[in-house]
Amino acid sequence: MLLARMAEAVYWAGRYLERAEDTARIVRVHGETHIDLPVGEDVGWLPLVEIAGTTAGYREHNIRVVTRTTTVQSKGSVEAQVVAFVLTDRDNPSSVLASIAGARDNLRRARPVVPREVWELCNELWLALHSDASDITARDRRVLWLQRVIDEIQRINGVMHGTMRRDEALAFFQMGQALERAEMTCRVLAVRADSAVPGPGRDVYGEVRQMALLRSLASYQPFRRAMPAQPDAASTLRFLLQDEAFPRAVCACIGELRDLVKALPHNEPILTACTDTVVLVAEAPLAQPTASGLRAFLAELGPAIGNLNEHIEASFFSLGGSRSAVLADRSFHTGRADPAAGAVRSPAGGAHPGKIGDVVEERVYRVTHVTTYDYEAPVDQSYNEAHLRPRDTEYQRCLSHDLEVDPPPRTWFESVDPFGNAVATFVVQGGFTHMSVTATSEVLVTPCPPPPAGPPWESVRTLLEIDRQSSARDARRCRAPSRLIPTANSLAEYAEESFQPGRPLVESVMDLAGRIHRDFVYEPGFTSISTPLLEVFDQRRGVCQDFAHLMIGCLRSLGLAARYVSGYIETFPPPGQKRLVGADASHAWASVYLPGWGWVDVDPTNDQFVAESYITTAWGRDYWDVSPLRGSVEGGGGSHRLDVAVDVNRVSESTANVSGSVPHRA
Repeated sequence: MLLARMAEAVYWAGRYLERAEDTARIVRVHGETHIDLPVGEDVGWLPLVEIAGTTAGYREHNIRVVTRTTTVQSKGSVEAQVVAFVLTDRDNPSSVLASIAGARDNLRRARPVVPREVWELCNELWLALHSDASDITARDRRVLWLQRVIDEIQRINGVMHGTMRRDEALAFFQMGQALERAEMTCRVLAVRADSAVPGPGRDVYGEVRQMALLRSLASYQPFRRAMPAQPDAASTLRFLLQDEAFPRAVCACIGELRDLVKALPHNEPILTACTDTVVLVAEAPLAQPTASGLRAFLAELGPAIGNLNEHIEASFFSLGGSRSAVLADRSFHTGRADPAAGAVRSPAGGAHPGKIGDVVEERVYRVTHVTTYDYEAPVDQSYNEAHLRPRDTEYQRCLSHDLEVDPPPRTWFESVDPFGNAVATFVVQGGFTHMSVTATSEVLVTPCPPPPAGPPWESVRTLLEIDRQSSARDARRCRAPSRLIPTANSLAEYAEESFQPGRPLVESVMDLAGRIHRDFVYEPGFTSISTPLLEVFDQRRGVCQDFAHLMIGCLRSLGLAARYVSGYIETFPPPGQKRLVGADASHAWASVYLPGWGWVDVDPTNDQFVAESYITTAWGRDYWDVSPLRGSVEGGGGSHRLDVAVDVNRVSESTANVSGSVPHRA
């Protein structure tokens, strides 16, 4: 459990340290490039003020604005003025020295949750830089001053990541770093748009400027490794905006922020905003890039990234809002030097202690799944594969599991399949006519929050095609037809009524689930596992497995990723609640992939989101991947009788405080 004031302090410490390091690197590279370019080809020193986002503050201090026609002497004067303002001016809240001072203050407040060595290193760095502030006047000593900033902050980051517990405090520190990096990359690209996008004519010094742009973001060597030997006009933008393997690319920063937020409570608005931002980056106009088009795109992307900070503050640090369970300690207020500079914090008093956490209801279920086989003749040998152990997920934990087989198996092997499901494989021998398999499990289930509406479903489909994160790569396995679920035009046409252009994904999915619930009849015995899906579609009747297959087939026919989930529903609901269909057997439902959130489970048989009355056993492409029990026999005569009995009973119900340190959504 983490106090909100501690979370806010480490978050801003991460932002301040990242801001100081990035600014120091940009100033150092700018100075080196200024020397490399001949007189008349350099861009002066004012772009440093624009990148820092402090143009208004610079003008308020009555510093003269110069043009490229200024004399060499005045250029030297402007260089000194700009460098002093960007590096050491305490009135500039985004200067390197002010940023390190801000990180130092926040780390002092967060000393209960951060390693002591981190604050000591930051304090020593601030004292050293403050005492040597006059060194920035001379270029040679300035380079050493800037390199010290970069080296020491990287050292601080190393100590932080090497010695700090992997808990909420470290998550907030990394969130601040990721968001600051994304903002800085956007500002550098906006100011250096002419260098990022080569013009129609040949620029003799274009490669020097492009190299300076990449070096400013510590990306020159990674770019050369990732891009082809002959990059095209959009290669630089594609790398800095969309490369998910480079930690300073915008898409990678937002992806890291999204993954960190998923493990925290009250994350729905932030995850929705992250998804919208990732979709926006994925749709960047890179086909025929121009400098003006890039600036226009960044003018839209910048506020979207800034909006993420507002969501973080509102969800975790703000006293306002309707969430009484998440209070904030207003240890800081916001002050902005310039809208592009990002929020800047300064100390303040008046605190109300709060916690990052929420009180939720937990349920413990006992699940009993008994399968019996009666054969008309003795069986010599039976080969079996069971998917009966409930999974551990973000909102579910298997407390105990026992699998009993009678007669006792001759061999037994446990493994995990490609989808992460627990599999028990066993062989029973010895001339038997009756076999029973009894799985008994106790499962702790925590209510999950409702998913966000998500971006338009077409944007999700586009993002799924280009997203290279591991979660998206795994999801793409569930887009293609599988053994029991084909894709077809008839299924796509049926789904299109729900998936209108521009409609949010989750809203469309729930509308499709409602239509399946209304249009199809639940009729046990009408179908079997061998009944083709398109026959179920034509006959408009079936059971929960058929409806899950149908919904998945519709979603895949539209190009979306959907998987099949096998599990159970509580057998006896609480008084006053409606008994759910399928409660006396294993149940099945569909799950659709929502980038930035994860998998959204929907039960078309009962027309609802999967909630705390559901227990998840396994998931895969279709029923064939996750059937509870299947196998083959040698002997047994021409037929056999199969009986399945399932009971899901609530053992206990309690409240617990969930602090957010839970596993990531599967």
